[in-house]
Amino acid sequence: MFKRSGPIFHMGLAVVSARTISFYEALQCPSDFVFKQIKEAYGGNYKFLTYLNVLLQLSYFSIALLNDIVGSDSRQSNKQCSLQRFRDWLFTTLVFPIGSFVAVVFWGLYFLDRELIFPASMDAWFPSWLNHLMHTLPLVAVIVETVIVYHSHQRGHSRLIPISVVYILYLSWLMYIRVMAGFWVYPVFEQLNTVGRIGFFFALTIPTMVLYVLGEKLHAAVWGSADSGQKKAKSKSK
Repeated sequence: MFKRSGPIFHMGLAVVSARTISFYEALQCPSDFVFKQIKEAYGGNYKFLTYLNVLLQLSYFSIALLNDIVGSDSRQSNKQCSLQRFRDWLFTTLVFPIGSFVAVVFWGLYFLDRELIFPASMDAWFPSWLNHLMHTLPLVAVIVETVIVYHSHQRGHSRLIPISVVYILYLSWLMYIRVMAGFWVYPVFEQLNTVGRIGFFFALTIPTMVLYVLGEKLHAAVWGSADSGQKKAKSKSK
């Protein structure tokens, strides 16, 4: 059943991600609203992690759909094509941790004090359904993907290098914008002093790594360990 649902799910998420981007870019924000000034300032939409995450999900689900059509879907490493290996690497190292991070951190700050991340004044022109497409669906998508599609996970501490590099690059990007344009992309940073910001930056590594490990645990709970999968595949081939 999962093999049949995979391609449909991938095609659906690729289309939804593309439409989410087009809906977001077509938003008509009041000219005197601070968000419009920030959005159109240095870096454009590419300074928002939420926007970058939707682009990442669009890229991933398009690649996954392509693999469904012309690639492989094997639990045996020696039977996996390059496209499947890249799909699995991309999902396990970046797509799952970033997609879940965006949702967990956004809604965590939202319920703590929404003015820090999504001011109530935005409700007048930013539809709630689009908010959920950008901040809720990514988490649902990666969980469903983990359940219906087997992915080969990386091993060892080196598996954390990609997400660590992306995390450092994005924080560097935020600080570069602050220096060049004179503003912080997210309101929460305006409320903190220098020490508080540094502490907050380090604190964000905790959910990043925890969500990464939870993704591995969820996958193992659904599909079994990588070793057990290899053993089952070898026993069937004998």
